Amino acid sequence: MLKENILIIDDEPVIREVLAEILTNADYSVSTASDGEEGYNKLVNESYDLVITDIKMPKLGGMPLIEKIRGEFSVVLPIIVITGHGTIDIAMESMRHGTQAFILKPFTPGEIRDAVEDVLDRSRIIKENIKLKATLPLFEVNKRLLRELNIDQLMDIIVEEAAQYTNSERTSLMLLENDGTLKMKAALGVDMNDDHTREYTLDIDKWVVKNRKSLLLDGGKDEIAPELESLMKNNEINSALCVPIIINNNLHGVLNLAKVSNNQPFTHSDEEVVSVLCGQAGIAIENARLYERVKSTHLDVIAALANAVEARDQYTANHAVRLSIYSCMIAEKMGISGADMETIKRGAILHDIGKIGIRDSILLKEAPLSNDEFHEMKEHPRIGSKILKRMNGLEGVVSIVMHHHEFYNGEGYPYGKKGDEIPLGARIVGVADAFEAMTSERPYRSAMSTEAAVEELERMAGIQFDPEVVKTFREIIEKDGLEIPELLEES
Repeated sequence: MLKENILIIDDEPVIREVLAEILTNADYSVSTASDGEEGYNKLVNESYDLVITDIKMPKLGGMPLIEKIRGEFSVVLPIIVITGHGTIDIAMESMRHGTQAFILKPFTPGEIRDAVEDVLDRSRIIKENIKLKATLPLFEVNKRLLRELNIDQLMDIIVEEAAQYTNSERTSLMLLENDGTLKMKAALGVDMNDDHTREYTLDIDKWVVKNRKSLLLDGGKDEIAPELESLMKNNEINSALCVPIIINNNLHGVLNLAKVSNNQPFTHSDEEVVSVLCGQAGIAIENARLYERVKSTHLDVIAALANAVEARDQYTANHAVRLSIYSCMIAEKMGISGADMETIKRGAILHDIGKIGIRDSILLKEAPLSNDEFHEMKEHPRIGSKILKRMNGLEGVVSIVMHHHEFYNGEGYPYGKKGDEIPLGARIVGVADAFEAMTSERPYRSAMSTEAAVEELERMAGIQFDPEVVKTFREIIEKDGLEIPELLEES
């Protein structure tokens, strides 16, 4: 296995050949340039671990070249000066520019090997320290990944972090589907709808999936997968890095990074950092998927509980479904989304779950309730909240169930909260609940028209209902021409 990549710059052919032979025999990868200008161009297009340069050369001398290296490429790239014009002043000047060694011609093979080994040993230590400093922030990234349980947002974060750490210009995340195909789930600098881009990414990723290891391509010099180099050229990519995401020894996807205008290719250090990130990403993806499964189980339990309530009264069949649809429409119009929207949806479905604890003689009574019966009925928010408190992750839902019968003026139940003391989700569900009840048939009355129900909501705005929620619902109905049968068909 070849060691580091070394660039030798000297205008004397014999010196170049001798140095190249000495270092090649020592298992280093060697490139040569006949003057500073050629050496500079090679530095622009390739990555090197060490530069050995003469001082006096045509076109571009050693000192100006060193200045350009320090100004344009790297302040830590090791440089050895080798010259036949050695003076104290030249040696001091080269050291001021950050060179690591100064060798006079003529030299022996041992001097060259010792100097190169010493300089590269120090360089490796510096690189390890730099890598350590670069890796430490990944622990913070790990915290961010593990906190995110929304799978779509998690994949966006993975792509963003990978692009930031490697200066990738095109970054995408592919995950394996159940049928074994790869599908792009998140991207940055990539058009996810572009068929050509997807096909190129798939061709690269097939190699990674087959070999279950990362792939580093740097535009024609890679010997691992030469058949993929033409794909890079066709897609105007200078360098590519593809790293598998493996969870419990199972491959779940591939993280792809590419550089287009940036001529500095990805390095093995980039590969190591991204591999660490992919390991963290794999754990986070597994956690998010587990959360989705748990959430799905919760929803199944929620649906079963809601059905148990509705099954007791044929006149309230689909009441929770309609109420949930109305509530989500209002919430969306008010700018609510994500986890908060999910909470409102669940809260609407379960708002009357406490009626499980109410006697049928009260719950199914067709005549008006007596004071004692109404007092018992008013306990259903408390009963419902007690049932749901035993389920993890439903704190927001419990709050909606507990407070959806509170009045905006403080005269509702069970706690007499008013105004903004009532959770917004409960205020939304309260309006949707009243509207759905008024526009549904009941054994003791006919259904109201939509307009009449909205007028009643507006009459009670500021008394029973949040005026802003009522106003929002009115805007939805006026814009969309809300019709209950059509709404249920869409659901």
